Amino acid sequence: MTEPKLAAYYDAVINWEKRLAREMPLLTELARTAGLRVLVPACGTGGHVVALAARGFKTLGFDADEAPLEIARGKIRAAESSIAAAGGEARVMQSNMEEAAGLQPLCDAAFCLGNALPGLSAPGQLLSALRGVAHALRPGGIFFTQNLNYDRRWREKVQYFPVLSGETSEEEVLLVKFADYEAEFINFHAVFLARPKAGGAWQSQVRTSRQIPLCRTRLAELLLQAGFGKLRFWGDYAKSPFSEAESSDLLVLAEKAQ
Repeated sequence: MTEPKLAAYYDAVINWEKRLAREMPLLTELARTAGLRVLVPACGTGGHVVALAARGFKTLGFDADEAPLEIARGKIRAAESSIAAAGGEARVMQSNMEEAAGLQPLCDAAFCLGNALPGLSAPGQLLSALRGVAHALRPGGIFFTQNLNYDRRWREKVQYFPVLSGETSEEEVLLVKFADYEAEFINFHAVFLARPKAGGAWQSQVRTSRQIPLCRTRLAELLLQAGFGKLRFWGDYAKSPFSEAESSDLLVLAEKAQ
């Protein structure tokens, strides 16, 4: 589980204003087509939960990790007036995707964003998670996910990534990321450097996550096994065609079987 301070560092290095400006037009379009009830699996610190609720959707986010959920609850409290004015709702809870099958009432749409699925690397875990989310959707409901383009990542095997920066209320934060590649997995290493804004020494924390190279063919097979169909693939939030050779991301829209 993530330490509270580390969860705050993750949130600090995300440019939420820029990210939501890029992602919300498509997410809003999809949610309005599907219905008002939106599920956000692996919601993290809740940026999408709040943004959707502030646009009038009844939004439930869940995450297996409690530390980012505490940040999400703070964001919901801070946005209460704008959410209420839009007629939306925002809630978060601790749960994993496999347990989503028990959620009620059934949702119209589920958005799993930020490369969350490849981290479900235990044997059978990803299929169980997708089935859990499918059971939480009404027949004909939609599932949308955004992940890295692992067709390209696995071929190029990039090791080092641009440094990200941000700040919490008390500290400056840098994130240095690098990866190493095994026969079947990718190990992503996140090194957080932080120091007080008032000055002082940099302190470091390291977090490593194992991910599966979730290429398009493999993800499509898993979605079909989980009960989804009518798959559509894009390379970005502008709905550009997906290119295994050139796209940075893989975005997939699927529909739960009737």
